[in-house]
Amino acid sequence: MAARTRVVLSDLDDTLFDHAHATRTAQRVVAEATPELAAWRPEDLERRHREVLDELHLEVLAGRLSVDEARIERFRRLLEEGGAPGSIALARQIARDYRHAYEIAWQAVPGAIDLLTALRRTGLPIVVVTNNIVLEQQQKLARVGLDRLVDVLVTSEEVGITKPSPGIFVEALARVRAGAEEAVMVGDAWSTDIEGARAAGVRAVWLNRFGAIAPDASIAMLRSLEPVDAALRVILDR
Repeated sequence: MAARTRVVLSDLDDTLFDHAHATRTAQRVVAEATPELAAWRPEDLERRHREVLDELHLEVLAGRLSVDEARIERFRRLLEEGGAPGSIALARQIARDYRHAYEIAWQAVPGAIDLLTALRRTGLPIVVVTNNIVLEQQQKLARVGLDRLVDVLVTSEEVGITKPSPGIFVEALARVRAGAEEAVMVGDAWSTDIEGARAAGVRAVWLNRFGAIAPDASIAMLRSLEPVDAALRVILDR
């Protein structure tokens, strides 16, 4: 018989915090205001922006670039690849404008606040496990009203281990004195959240908001965090 769920682990970006919405909004703002980016078709700019962001995020996690440096380098590359190489000063200005628009667009994933509120009513601790820097994730949680609903924040910067390494999940469980068999991990990124949780012996629930094909149909899946009652049944395996 499976152990009763005693703790809920969750990713942050695009699981509880709507990073996709904020990035799309900010990208659109800077593209419309920057003639040097006009050579990109909107769908190509969105795709390449996401790719470069993900590439440079790894450099941030490794400590080779700061968040600000990575953002400037992202737009320097996009300018160059779009056939309009600009100065570092231009890339820096675009990066500032992007960050401003990105922060204005911050919001929780639809259903996230109601879901965490319902989970807290069950008495289960909620632990966010995220590959990012501490300050950035603290600011996101606070700005969108998730901080009051999260018991523990575990970041790769603080722990020195990134998902999908089992070590970061082991640390998260140790913070709430729970075993892997007593936990569930909810996340949107298959390679880091789902495979990482499974490697740590934690049951996983995949949040697939954008209709991707499931690499393994045996893993429980949610298309949305709404309606809350339905999401709770899947997360708590009831």
